[in-house]
Amino acid sequence: MNIQQMRSLVAVVDSGSFAAAGDAVGRSHSAISLQIKGLEDELGVVLFDRVVRPPMPTAKGRALADHARKVIALFDASEGVVHDQLVHGRLTVGAVPTVLSSFLPKALAELKTLHPDLSFDVRSGSSNALADLLVQGDLDIVICTMPPQPIPGLEWHLIGHEPMVVIAPKEVQGDEETLLATHPFIWFNRQTWAGAGIEAELKARDIHVQATMEIDSLDAIAAMVREGLGVSIVPSCRGSTGVWPGLRSVPFGKPPYARNVGALLSGGAASDPLIGTFLAAL
Repeated sequence: MNIQQMRSLVAVVDSGSFAAAGDAVGRSHSAISLQIKGLEDELGVVLFDRVVRPPMPTAKGRALADHARKVIALFDASEGVVHDQLVHGRLTVGAVPTVLSSFLPKALAELKTLHPDLSFDVRSGSSNALADLLVQGDLDIVICTMPPQPIPGLEWHLIGHEPMVVIAPKEVQGDEETLLATHPFIWFNRQTWAGAGIEAELKARDIHVQATMEIDSLDAIAAMVREGLGVSIVPSCRGSTGVWPGLRSVPFGKPPYARNVGALLSGGAASDPLIGTFLAAL
């Protein structure tokens, strides 16, 4: 296993396909495929489900990609350590609740380990509200769902894809369409960009739901479903295990509909060493 294989694995998971990963890391599609196959052979596991198109990362593939990001961050920081070029400063970060409860805490902790003099102010809110604060200059960066339309003056940097799943009580059977058609439905707040995307996807697929609640907390939605009060469509957040205790989950779509999670920042801000370090870690 080597750092190039790890970079290729992360690129495939983040870009969504082997071809796009090749473009991202400057290698051919076949070279990326060989690197991933070499990893699978060495570890004795399947990292990607190649039955679907494009291939989707398995749970073990996602777990290894998350670990690879940590290794890559440490590797890339090595030269700075010996030349005393550690990053200093303070960042004001806005993040939606699903990001705060999934991959952001680990990323911040790892950054603090690599750069002890780097500090953070973190604020929570909806994607819309945080984007407004960024435009006003009150935040340095926002981690959220991809906006439905470009926002003037702001740049979008993709971090990863989060596939959507239908969650239901463990004992309830049926495929995704049966679950959605025959049980009360709990909306993931449609005022959020993720919730609006779910609503648009349901309309595009002509799936009608019997809505009874609208909630903006994944934990609260899961608790309602666990008590048998309905089913819901929620993101399988980056950094999570993909397991919903006491619940059954099935992919929403084939391939699964996914939300893009990434960073919003002011135009040109990515060239700032502080911002660049933060983006690389995410």
